[in-house]
Amino acid sequence: MPAALMALILASCGNELPGGGAKEPLVEFSGVTMGTTWRLRAVKTDEKHRLMVQTHLNAREAVFSHWREDSALSKFNSHSSTDWFPVPAELVRIVSEAREIARITGDVLDITCAPLVDAWGFGRTREAEPPDENKLAKAMARCGWRHLSWRLEPPALKKALPGLQINVASVAEGFVMDELIMQLNAAGLRHFLLEVGGEVAGIGLAPDGDPWKIGVQSPASREGDVIQTLPLLNQCAATSGIYRHFKKGMPSVHHLLDPRTGRPVSQGLASVTVIHESACQADGFATALMILGPVEGRRAAARLGLNAVWIETE
Repeated sequence: MPAALMALILASCGNELPGGGAKEPLVEFSGVTMGTTWRLRAVKTDEKHRLMVQTHLNAREAVFSHWREDSALSKFNSHSSTDWFPVPAELVRIVSEAREIARITGDVLDITCAPLVDAWGFGRTREAEPPDENKLAKAMARCGWRHLSWRLEPPALKKALPGLQINVASVAEGFVMDELIMQLNAAGLRHFLLEVGGEVAGIGLAPDGDPWKIGVQSPASREGDVIQTLPLLNQCAATSGIYRHFKKGMPSVHHLLDPRTGRPVSQGLASVTVIHESACQADGFATALMILGPVEGRRAAARLGLNAVWIETE
């Protein structure tokens, strides 16, 4: 999952309602989900919104989690048949979303790399040492979009290799955030700041009538210090970084793997933040640009018209 590099900053200390009016207190709800945390900030919010967010996140964790053995994703991963395997529709939709992002970024976003994630010790199996060449080759042989098929009617996935496994962590938080934004809007909440792990959405306006503001942290900064402030007006921001998820004592062995080499990326970037109307796309593109690196990544961002913030390693 993208590293949680966002420091939330309110646009002002005041609580004036968008468009003027009496001041009301800013309310915050929070909880845990998918191995991380979530937070909702708004003026016009109450317990029903908190319950809505937590209930939806719990439901999606039961589908997307690669840690829970009873999740729909884990059940697909554990079966060895190459026949169509029935899954919830949202699992098919997130696979389809990830595939489209992969298609336009040179297939560097590959959700079939779960065997590689495990081999490097960042999945359900916690290997102490990096894989040798033989183990790495075996893991790579079980990866690749060409081995995965999907359909929506009826919703199902199909693996061409019995050992194929998927991991949707690179897009799951953003995908669920897009769903939550629509649900909260439908429930009458028009102005709010929502964070799930490393993804942040600024919907409507902050209490002072300006766009919500977030800060991007530097690898060398103290917790809470930011190097750039970004306004979000009905936009989402996702950050992918390498410096908070690595093996103890081995900072070069981190969780962000290049499917083209099977190894952790090593090209001079500490993080990439992408701002987009879709949280899912911001999530996936941030990961893809990090894998592409500062040269290829900037070219891809320019070609795709992506708004990105780049932080290079020192």
